[in-house]
Amino acid sequence: MNTFVIIFRQAPQPLTDADKQHLAEAMGPWARRQNDAGHKLDPRILAPESAQTGPEGATAAPADAWPVTALLFLEAHDLSEAARVAECHPGRRFGAKVEVRPWAPPVVPPPARTPAKPAIP
Repeated sequence: MNTFVIIFRQAPQPLTDADKQHLAEAMGPWARRQNDAGHKLDPRILAPESAQTGPEGATAAPADAWPVTALLFLEAHDLSEAARVAECHPGRRFGAKVEVRPWAPPVVPPPARTPAKPAIP
């Protein structure tokens, strides 16, 4: 199994209280089915507060941009299987866009080689 992340972006308009309730009711059974299927879900909900920085001189993102609201790590055999999990996520019925990506640890560079000392005759 490989690790993937589903990145959730919520539409700029907020969910109603009723939508939040319906989503919460749908999440439990969906998550149990995915965990029972061996996907080992590991969700992370992001707080609405954020600090942003970018390259100097870059303009800020538009106010109506779809912010990242949650990350869901999961295990799947390949990207296609992870995408199928994302496609049936209940959040999509409530205005969430999803993106699925493989997850990998950062690449660690090899240790720096020290130059060889010249042989002293």
